[in-house]
Amino acid sequence: PCFFQTKDWWTYEFCYGKHIQQYHVEESEIKGDVLFLGYYQSAFDWDDETAKASKQHRLKRYHSQSYVNGSQCDLTGRAREAEVRFLCEEGAGDYIARVDEPQSCSYVLTVHTTRICHHPFLRPPAGAAPQPILCQPALSPAQYVEYVRAQVSDTKRKVEEISEELKTLDTRLWSEREAETPTQPAAGTPAAPGDAAPGDEPDPANDAAFWERVREVTGKAGGQQDSARVSPQRPRGHTRKKIHFKVIRSPGDLLQFIEELKESTKKAKEKASEEEEEEEAAAKAPPAPPGPEEPPAGERERPEEEEE
Repeated sequence: PCFFQTKDWWTYEFCYGKHIQQYHVEESEIKGDVLFLGYYQSAFDWDDETAKASKQHRLKRYHSQSYVNGSQCDLTGRAREAEVRFLCEEGAGDYIARVDEPQSCSYVLTVHTTRICHHPFLRPPAGAAPQPILCQPALSPAQYVEYVRAQVSDTKRKVEEISEELKTLDTRLWSEREAETPTQPAAGTPAAPGDAAPGDEPDPANDAAFWERVREVTGKAGGQQDSARVSPQRPRGHTRKKIHFKVIRSPGDLLQFIEELKESTKKAKEKASEEEEEEEAAAKAPPAPPGPEEPPAGERERPEEEEE
């Protein structure tokens, strides 16, 4: 019998025990030259003890034939040759499964057939029976229910702890905010002229002397007013504070927010303590010594008048 197989441009014709040909077919006609890939030479001898001892051949599980002395190869200058391998395929007819050319002008034809399946060396290995998979649960139903309850209880406990920390932190923040009140004037500070007690009535003689003194020092008082000016200090209790909002989506976000609040509170305390230390250092610094006072203009002219 002969078998045919078309692959791309070429059509292959394999006649068992005779030859192998290669040619191009167009409209059911052979076009061009017919190339012989080889003529039958020999087949593998399964009765040969040496061949039977070859483990390599037994593992391949196919019967082979050699075809030689084909058409001359243009690339190598030698005759073409081919090997035909017969593989067992139960329930199928005889056909050329594939054609390969592992080397230039050296071919391998694979033929599937049922004619060799009776041979013990060529029969395909029996498929391994699938092993059943037995799944055993890690926990029994009762143990799983207990596990879920423990998880829920642990989550509730964590939420309660976070709530308590938030309450404590909120109480501390409000206590510190109430403690930051405006500074009161220190004891002994002279009161403003409008703050006199209702029972204290001004003395006209004292008022006249006071205004006379003012007129005498008017000329030099203007130059000292600029140095005597003190910039008003803003009360610490009236600082404007920014309000920040943060979206809490998970317990992790809540814990991170608590840590941020603790850190900001710590920084605020450190800043307040630094400001208090600066104010105390400024209060303890000795005041500048006052300069010598010049006598009024009227008193400087009196000695000259007496000499006259």
